[in-house]
This record gives sequence, structure tokens and C-alpha cells, in this order.
Amino acid sequence: MKICCVIVCYQPNVARLAQLCETLSADDSAVVVVDNTEQPFLVEQQLPAGSKLITLGRNTGIAHAQNVGTAAATRGGAEVIAFLDQDSQIEPGFLRALVSPLHVGTPDIVSPLYCDDASKAELPSVRVNRYGFSKAVHRGASSAPYPVDVVISSGTAATKEVFEVAGAFDEGLFIDFVDTEWCLRCRSKQISIRVVPAAVMQHRIGSRSIRLGLLTIFVHSPVRCYYQVRNCFHLFRKAHVPFVFALRETASVFLSRTLLLLFVGDRPSYVRAYFRALRDGAKGITGAIPC
Repeated sequence: MKICCVIVCYQPNVARLAQLCETLSADDSAVVVVDNTEQPFLVEQQLPAGSKLITLGRNTGIAHAQNVGTAAATRGGAEVIAFLDQDSQIEPGFLRALVSPLHVGTPDIVSPLYCDDASKAELPSVRVNRYGFSKAVHRGASSAPYPVDVVISSGTAATKEVFEVAGAFDEGLFIDFVDTEWCLRCRSKQISIRVVPAAVMQHRIGSRSIRLGLLTIFVHSPVRCYYQVRNCFHLFRKAHVPFVFALRETASVFLSRTLLLLFVGDRPSYVRAYFRALRDGAKGITGAIPC
């Protein structure tokens, strides 16, 4: 099984990124680092030998950067392509455990068991029924891979056949809902996604989180909130995204982003981002936020 890991980075901690590359290389994986920083931030000499660096020279969005990395991995003969963030925290042997259930030669996707970086609690994945209603899926007592429908892209591994059948990541979304849309597109093509409990990865959502009773609000910048709100509109435009699912995600985003206004200091910047997102979403604007 020939594996290539794609790491998309933006102004990364170079020492931490180099350590991640070394851990992946020790698991017999090729590594492609895609630098999405506006000004070139990395040079290849800062990375371990064998790691390939692609410098884009601007922030093209996570979807485009992942597509660039996927194309490079495929050209290099990869049979399996895995995606990680610049701050992904994994242990030696993680990658081998993750990809072991994959069936090379057929469209197949696996994802790790995610744990919150701060609380260490398990982060659930999502199942979506035929009506579009979603529910959180926890591991429970399972030690075997189990099926899900929506996962976080960081840590996900897919055979190259997945991209031949389902296509690349949607660059119009730029960043938020990229993984959600892609997973649901794979679901519409009957491509299975499984969580592998033996592969555990720490993951952080947002800069911090706020607990309000049963609700957890993740804090993001005004720009990230713009994409979250705007891209809700685009979910309704995707035939493979169930209407009920899109409606629930939209309600969740609108509620959490409204409550976030109670806790941020620069409230006017957030309000402006929200109204701009509503306008651009209604107009069908895609890609990077217009200047």
C-alpha cells in the first residue's frame, strides 16, 4: 500500500510541522506539504528529507490546497491519500492503524477517532438517515471500524479511487463545510466512510470553546464566521445534501454565531461579517471573501 499524506499549512509552527512529517515518514508514508500562506513561509530545507513542499504564495482556501496536494500525491503513485492539519497530534503507528482497514483498488474512506485537545473527550462523528436527519455517533464499546456519514477531513484517509468516483473538494466553499459537503457527496456515490477506533487523534475546533448548558460555542474569527454563515446557503444548492440536514446545520450555525456575539470584544466586526455573509450567500458568491 503506497501512502501519501497531504498537510495543508498556514503560518505553521515549523518545528511542530517538521516533527509531524517525521512521524508520518516513519510510518512509511510520503509527505506533501502545501503552504497556503500569502507570502512563502517555508523552505524545503526546514522539512525532513523526502518531504515535498508546494508553495502557493497566497491563501487559496483549504479545498484548493487539498486538491493541489491530492494531485501531487496521485502523480507520485499514491494508492492512499491522507489529510492532516499542520497542528495534528498523532503518535507513532497512528497512520498504519488508520489505513489498515482500507481496501486498495476500490473507493474507500477511513477516519480516526477524534478526541478534544483540551478536554480529551471523544468527539462524535455523524450519521445521516435517508430523510436527512443526523445524529452523533460515539464509539461506545466498539473496537472494530464502524460506519459514519460525515467526518472531519483532518486525519481522513481515502483510496485514490474515491476521487475518481466522487471528485475533488469543492473549492467554491473555500474553507467551512468543505469536509461535510465532500462526505455527503461520497455518501451519494455509495462510498463507505468508517471510523477506526484504533487510530486516535487529538483535534481542536476554534481558538477556544464556551459552554452554555448543553451547548458548546466554538470561538472563531469574524472571517471564519463569514464563511460558516455564507456556506450554509450553498448547502441548499447541493443536490446530494439532504434539505433537512442543510436546514439543521443552518439553524445550528445561526444560533451559535448569534450567541457568540455575547462573548466577543470586537462585536461590530462580527456583525459586519454576518451581514456580508447573508448578502453574499443569497447572491451565490463562492470562493474567497470578496475584497
